[in-house]
Amino acid sequence: MRHPASSDNENGRDSARPAPPIPMQVLHRVRVFVYQLDLGVPDYLLLHSAQGAEGLWRPVHGNIEFNEQFETAVRREVLEETGLINRSGLVDLEMPLRQILGDEEVIHWNYGFQVEQAPEVLQIDRGRWDQYRWSRYEKAFSRFGLEGDRTAVTRLHSMLHAA
Repeated sequence: MRHPASSDNENGRDSARPAPPIPMQVLHRVRVFVYQLDLGVPDYLLLHSAQGAEGLWRPVHGNIEFNEQFETAVRREVLEETGLINRSGLVDLEMPLRQILGDEEVIHWNYGFQVEQAPEVLQIDRGRWDQYRWSRYEKAFSRFGLEGDRTAVTRLHSMLHAA
């Protein structure tokens, strides 16, 4: 009995065919750097993951749903995770971050999201986050647990100061 991945070559011998490539699944996500201005100086929102060993300070982030616009996904994720809304424009940081994890490629689209005035207490998703804090750039930079987060908040901070 022949192996299904083999075929007869012209010499009558079986030769192995290369397995077809496994298609790469592409997942699009948003990372949202929420900020508020205090006398013209931005304070950035950091969320701490409730996931034990993976407990890092992070921005709001989540998947972009099928057929969903980027800006819609940004607003939806921030509302779901923090209860905050933004009626003005968003800041597209124009720096997608690509990661390949096995047979999956993840593309993170980074945005800034300004809130006029955050309430005293945020209604964060307690199943996902165990704490939050507002921090000035220097502290936010050092607290963010991933290099991509530090790079994105630096870009946003630079864009805010250039405006």
